[in-house]
Amino acid sequence: MSTIVIGVDASSRSKDAIALGRRLASVSKVRVVVASAFPYSDVPSRASNSTYRAALRDDALDVARSMSEGLEGIAPERIHTRVLAQPSPAHGLHDLAHAERAALIIVGSSHTGHLGRVVPGSTGERLLHGTPCAVAVAPLGYAEIPSTPIRTVGVAYNGSVEARAAVASAAALARAFDAELEIVGVAAADTYASPAMMGGPSVVDLREDIERRVQDSLDAVAAGLPEGTRGTTLRLSGDPAEELARRSAELDLLFVGSRGYGPLHSVLAGGVSGRLMRTAQCPTIIVPRGIEISADALLAEATSSV
Repeated sequence: MSTIVIGVDASSRSKDAIALGRRLASVSKVRVVVASAFPYSDVPSRASNSTYRAALRDDALDVARSMSEGLEGIAPERIHTRVLAQPSPAHGLHDLAHAERAALIIVGSSHTGHLGRVVPGSTGERLLHGTPCAVAVAPLGYAEIPSTPIRTVGVAYNGSVEARAAVASAAALARAFDAELEIVGVAAADTYASPAMMGGPSVVDLREDIERRVQDSLDAVAAGLPEGTRGTTLRLSGDPAEELARRSAELDLLFVGSRGYGPLHSVLAGGVSGRLMRTAQCPTIIVPRGIEISADALLAEATSSV
């Protein structure tokens, strides 16, 4: 059975993470691990204090248990709590993801962001640079949004290996929710609007050729979707991160592949994906390179749509 890890603290943003975790877990039999880190190192030193450690641990356990109460509708036997003695919450969640062989880590957005926007906090930022599984960030205030069915799952596609991994994961989740999958491609303006090209007589032709190639790529991936996936395509033009962020306002969930370099099976946000994580207006899931079945494994035992 696959596992979702939800990183929590005592803040309201953790309620947003719990709300997203509840929605994703509701369509599967996945285990849900609610984890809270407390600032203590177990490396032996003169500063070691077992009484202080126990107090910190108890506080973290109270937080994890309190937050797990927000997982209404999820069978109690599927919900587990973990506390981590780790000065760095991101490091602790990273290690826990390895130990649990988690398919997904969910965290909330920074409290400094705008309502309804995804802005990873320090934990989220660090997780995006090395976690061995997909990372989901819930928008600020997500827990306050009325629970409505997930009807449209979007995925950014540019033909890369990372994008194909994101499509596979997004398609699995769309089928589980009986939602429509929207495959979004962007013809980047800078590929035909550079100073060297602007004065040329073929700028319009070049733009049309790029847009046609993007559309052909979208049509090809849509044609190869697994049976039972209701897929559509959308071609946009402009700055990829800006256009995808704008489109995310119309989506219930957005998938994007991580950048195509860095450690295999690790999330490495940068470029479009890094910018998108700071501006998306719906829950956003970053899929690491080298993993094409993260959401498939997550939802391998899907039960019913909501």
